[in-house]
Amino acid sequence: MAKLKGFDKTLFVITSIALLVIICVAGRYISVFSASVLVDQEKWGQFGDYFGGVLNPILSFFALLGLLFTLRAQHAESKISSDRHLEQQFESRLFQMLALSHSAVSSIKLVSQTNPPVEFEGHRAIAHALNRLQEEYFNKVPSGESNVMYSKLLPVFNSWKEKYWSAVASYMESMLFLVSYALESAKGEANIKFAIRAVFSQLTADEKLLLFYVMIFSRQEKIFLMDLIMGEFFKGASRDDLFRHRTALVQSAVLARLTP
Repeated sequence: MAKLKGFDKTLFVITSIALLVIICVAGRYISVFSASVLVDQEKWGQFGDYFGGVLNPILSFFALLGLLFTLRAQHAESKISSDRHLEQQFESRLFQMLALSHSAVSSIKLVSQTNPPVEFEGHRAIAHALNRLQEEYFNKVPSGESNVMYSKLLPVFNSWKEKYWSAVASYMESMLFLVSYALESAKGEANIKFAIRAVFSQLTADEKLLLFYVMIFSRQEKIFLMDLIMGEFFKGASRDDLFRHRTALVQSAVLARLTP
């Protein structure tokens, strides 16, 4: 809108200059040939020839400028409308996919290996999958220096995937896709932050932690290093025994992606 106001101001200036030129041309003729031009019919004809010959090219030039600025204003207005349409389309798709992800998590079911077996559904199933990852797999890895923990944890994570991944894969992959979609499709920093917060608001603390592990240990997944996203993984996710290693795990995962 500010651009359109600028165009209106420019058109006003052009019009004002054109009127000033007309006045100057008429005033110049009268000052040279005296005010008798106003009552002498012959001089009126001469004045008309002079007026038209001098002003026609000038006014044509100003008319062309006015047309160009009008076309630019229309183009700017069209771009604003197009950007707004794309923004509304992005928001509509984002919330549709969030609704689908809610349906996806509701369909997750896991059965414990206890006696008697216990069935977990929805968000409780995700929490159970994370609990098994921690207790049955990660806790068996001896703690060490942060820079070597990634290589120690990767094989056991892959073992966990063989058993539990089929149950949670659809939901985890859809949430990572939503994060990627928000980063790549949202226009402007404010819209990106809004979209990221909207995605992570759908996740529990346990789901954020499991999503973090899936992101760094699954080589085919992107690693999102945006401060807002890292903040969700470090402050919003559940704390576990590997919390102090998270920064090093991210760094090791990035290096692993860069290694052929």
